[in-house]
Amino acid sequence: MLIIVESPTKARKIQSILHVKTLSTIGHFKDLPNGSMGVDLQTYEPTFVYHEKKQHLPEQLRAAAKGETVMLAGDPDREGYAISRHIFEEVKSAAKECLRMEIYEVTEKGLKESLAKAVPFEQTNEGLYHAFLGRRVGDRLVGYILSPMASKRLHSIFSVGRVQSPAVRLVVDREREIRAFKSALYWILNIQLNKEGTTFLATHVKGKFEKQPDAQAIVDAIKGETHALTEKADQKETRQSPKPPFTTVDLQAAAAARLKFTPEQTMKLAQALFDHGLTTYHRTDSVRMDEAFVTLIRDFTEKTLGPEYVPPKPNQFKSKNSQAEAHEGIRPTHMHPAAEIAALIEKEQLSSDHARLYELIYRRAVASQMAPARYDATLLLFDVAGEKFKANGRVLKFDGFLKVYAEVDEEKERKGDKGDDEKMQTLPPIAVGERVPKDKETLEEKKTKPPGRFTLGSLVKELERLGIGRPSTYASITKNITDRGYVKEEKGKVVPLPPGEALIDYLRGQHPWVIDYELTGKMETVLDQVVENKETWQRFCKAVHNKMGYATPPARGVNGGPSEAQLKYAADLASRDQVTIPEETLKNGKALSAWIAERVGKKEPTPR
Repeated sequence: MLIIVESPTKARKIQSILHVKTLSTIGHFKDLPNGSMGVDLQTYEPTFVYHEKKQHLPEQLRAAAKGETVMLAGDPDREGYAISRHIFEEVKSAAKECLRMEIYEVTEKGLKESLAKAVPFEQTNEGLYHAFLGRRVGDRLVGYILSPMASKRLHSIFSVGRVQSPAVRLVVDREREIRAFKSALYWILNIQLNKEGTTFLATHVKGKFEKQPDAQAIVDAIKGETHALTEKADQKETRQSPKPPFTTVDLQAAAAARLKFTPEQTMKLAQALFDHGLTTYHRTDSVRMDEAFVTLIRDFTEKTLGPEYVPPKPNQFKSKNSQAEAHEGIRPTHMHPAAEIAALIEKEQLSSDHARLYELIYRRAVASQMAPARYDATLLLFDVAGEKFKANGRVLKFDGFLKVYAEVDEEKERKGDKGDDEKMQTLPPIAVGERVPKDKETLEEKKTKPPGRFTLGSLVKELERLGIGRPSTYASITKNITDRGYVKEEKGKVVPLPPGEALIDYLRGQHPWVIDYELTGKMETVLDQVVENKETWQRFCKAVHNKMGYATPPARGVNGGPSEAQLKYAADLASRDQVTIPEETLKNGKALSAWIAERVGKKEPTPR
């Protein structure tokens, strides 16, 4: 038997567990060409070429596969299936048989289950490969046709992307909303009450006063009052339930907020954790967890924290995408005390950043199956000279899942919400009809605030909300728009740069469809239909091409100028190496060819 995967680390791990020969392709070994479009504009058929440094890999794979049962075990997503499909095309004539093996966890249990479920490759869903083709070819059409147009109009090298450009628009539009925002003054009226040494605040029920004299009139009316009459005292228990185990997007958002990792950094670390057999597959929309592992969490929690921390029945979560239910959320592959994390990471010779991300995954997964936190929530309503004031308070009665994983309000971060949080304070016991001493009244002047800038984590969450891109693409989207100089991170926030604003203004005027959120989201839906064999990838590509009026890439420039394909390839190299192409070089085809030749080979692209 021969198993073929993408990652060398995963290959070594599988071989050590199963004692079966395992090879890796180190990501894709063939792709569309760099120097030309590589797509037939009549049929949309792509022409894939071997990566320069992997020319001999197909021959090596065929030699290894000769007479063997070959397990094509690329990652269980569209990209992984496409790699397996390309391997299949190379080795099917030499192998005894080829089967598709989907690995969700690199453990003895997970690998044996994957082997048992392997099916002949010819019987797998080819819609996965067709969706890969639709995305790859559609993105190539947009990049190779619109990028030269933008570059010519804006007199510099620009790159237009089917999903990256809407992401840039999000950042640009948010920044312009902030610039256009005009703050307004408002006032908050509080009274400070004191019962037997416990002081607390009550706020006028009107909330914000837009006119200071209106609030001042109430201050003057209540100034002489020494007590507040309690009209209402409601107390009830509230519960806070845990969130499900991480999906890809939630992991990227949480790692950005808590660990200050970029989405790209998070995915690299998560890939290593998966390859080393420490976590389940990290590209997922699912929040489901294996029932056997749920039982392990519940047993472990009961033994270490006590039965009160375990709910009567396992917590159930529903994935947004029903197709995701076949997969799992991101979780550890083994149950163990948190104190063993450092030793576990050290054994695999991984870094402290791997340990931090693993602990985040571990705690979220364990907490997802714990009892809710319980609070005593109190609402008090007071009357002072006919004016009503309210005080809210909340006291934690039982920490529940918070003992393992403290929550943060990611929804506020996604919206950039900077509004005033309602003060949750400890309140003394007070009965209806009780007169509570009033210490003072305060009139606080405040300003309305603009929406907050995105962080990389909240930007990813917003892309997900809009249905733009997929979990496997978010890290590359945020990396691309940063590397190309369209946006930058500043004090943890994402701000647009002048080229990003110029590009969005150009696209808004000339090609608005490519930054239309709703349309971009619909494209993802069509690609999902391609997976289900309800739509064809060719029709998808034709629809994308139609949006550009079936245009062809601009021809080679006059007077020895560079071709548009050259410009696109040079832009990719400049972005990769973070260098600027001299202005004179951009005007001369031969000079640009020489510049490209000099850059090629200086640094290998990062494999998937």
